[in-house]
Amino acid sequence: MNYWEKNSEKFSIPSPEGTNAVRIMTIHKSKGLEFPVVIMPFAEEDYNRKPKDKLWLNSEEQDFDMPKVLVDNSSAIEEFGEEASAVYNLKKQEELLDNINVLYVALTRAEEQLYVISQNIKLRKDGEYPSNMASFFIKYLIQQGLYDEDQLEYSFGSSTKLSAKEKHIDTTKNIPIVSEVLNPKNIKIAQREALMWGTHQQEAIEFGNVIHEILSFIATKNDVELAINKAIENGLITILQKDIVYNAIIEIVNHQDLVEHFAEGNEVLNEKTIIQKVSGTIKPDRIVINKEKEVFLLDYKTGLPNPKYKYQLENYQMAIEKMGFKVLKKALVYIGAKIDVVHL
Repeated sequence: MNYWEKNSEKFSIPSPEGTNAVRIMTIHKSKGLEFPVVIMPFAEEDYNRKPKDKLWLNSEEQDFDMPKVLVDNSSAIEEFGEEASAVYNLKKQEELLDNINVLYVALTRAEEQLYVISQNIKLRKDGEYPSNMASFFIKYLIQQGLYDEDQLEYSFGSSTKLSAKEKHIDTTKNIPIVSEVLNPKNIKIAQREALMWGTHQQEAIEFGNVIHEILSFIATKNDVELAINKAIENGLITILQKDIVYNAIIEIVNHQDLVEHFAEGNEVLNEKTIIQKVSGTIKPDRIVINKEKEVFLLDYKTGLPNPKYKYQLENYQMAIEKMGFKVLKKALVYIGAKIDVVHL
């Protein structure tokens, strides 16, 4: 009982696709997933209360006897001079981008219906809204000419269900009566949901996400063994799952259509953010640049093919070519029960 009270929040049980149930998860955990209906409660995070990173600033050695100083990230930094002010404002913009990216993930998980539950905050004395997630929603309503302080509910679109109703088949199995005392040494509790899948569940989103994360450790096909060991050390997979994951990754890096993508002698950029002037940030899964400044572009996907992925990859290509590179090849890699490569 003491062990459970100390560690219960670390444990999880699998929630297979198709289960007639509500799944509760963090925004970060939902990345890459889609659901018919999504409820986003408590959409009112106060960004001012988030822990702030400290900042390194250049200093006068005659004053501090050191070239740089570590200071708290606060608005007071703007008073330390132009260079300090520039560092502070750059960090402020990065934090804003992070907040917007998290909100983007939350608002794009729903396939049919999205319910956002937030708070109705008021303007501060300076005429600005607080640094709060709720401010994004209020400013959107103001932009649309819909905001009314006394109105607490807003709706957009139609709530009519579009997809066909699926008949739920109850697959619940009753646990038989235990005929002998359970040996506690035989109990193994997985501390991450990604560890719950097995060979027969390789089409699960969790499997694809784990493979996706391990691929971010790989520059060339010679890095596979090192990446697998790193995944085991980080708790992404267990020793028993090593062969399954290794075979899946080897199939990708040795795929005949991906030879250039994992060849040696190139510059490899895994999951690097590209900031665009107009349309925000993008993050391709893998960019490979050869000596001729030609680019091989790769993006990993789980689940079923979707036309929007093609447009996403084309957007990546346009952003990269604006930087002076030429995208020679681009492809989508669907990770599931089998590996499927689609060149575009």
